[in-house]
Amino acid sequence: MISSMTGYCTITEDTKYGNLVVEIKTLNSRYFELQVKLADDLRVFEPKVREKILKIIYRGKAECRVSLKTKEQNLDLDNIDLQHAKKIIATIEGVSSLMKDSQPINALEIAHLSCKKNNKVNTTGLSKPLMMLLDKALNQLLKDRQREGGKIKKIVLAKLVNIEKEIKKIKKLFPKIVKSHQNKILKKFKSALINIEKDRLKQEILIFIQKGDITEEIDRLESHIQELKRLVELSEPVGKKIDFLMQEFNREANTLGSKSISAEISQASVELKVLIEQIREQIQNIE
Repeated sequence: MISSMTGYCTITEDTKYGNLVVEIKTLNSRYFELQVKLADDLRVFEPKVREKILKIIYRGKAECRVSLKTKEQNLDLDNIDLQHAKKIIATIEGVSSLMKDSQPINALEIAHLSCKKNNKVNTTGLSKPLMMLLDKALNQLLKDRQREGGKIKKIVLAKLVNIEKEIKKIKKLFPKIVKSHQNKILKKFKSALINIEKDRLKQEILIFIQKGDITEEIDRLESHIQELKRLVELSEPVGKKIDFLMQEFNREANTLGSKSISAEISQASVELKVLIEQIREQIQNIE
């Protein structure tokens, strides 16, 4: 199933090391770009985080944030060093006296700073729970992107049905237009009291058909339709392939319009280009 490049998920889990949070956001982009932002204590895991994300996301702009609220960050009231707190307050008051508009001292922050504990986080053994949580987040993100991709697929297929209708309309119109042109030639010669020979009439019709022959363009458009139907059924990233294919769609529609030999075909070619552009807008978000 095709996937959208747009997605978001956040997942939290309590571990013996603290509260671990993984947040992943992806946006559509022509190229691949990955930003990994980890808490200072978790930066050692960045290579592993990047490696795992690169196996899942192939296109677009992705941003992954991982934070950890450790137990050491929770205030332990029994472990506050009051003497150290007094020194901190005296220092802050001395600095504040040098300033015109100083902020009042925050007692909670002083309490944290005065806590008798080692603020350095021991991340030994955190690799496994972090990777497991990242897997959960990526699986959730993938499901969301595939669900959005399914919606895009439905829209694309619906537009293709309308494109096929326009092509069928053109194929039916062409013989009628040739017949109408033949009658116009006969009428002109008759009004001028000139007898036209069968060979001359055939030659006029042949020139007209050659000028407006759109068989090749129709065949290519029908081929492109089948290829697009095949691509949207694949589970691999196909965004770039579909983007190129839509350029080919547009090229054939333009050529068809330039060869138009009637207002009806001109109108049909315009409708084709509108539908093609609508599909191109949708597939810009396909991975």
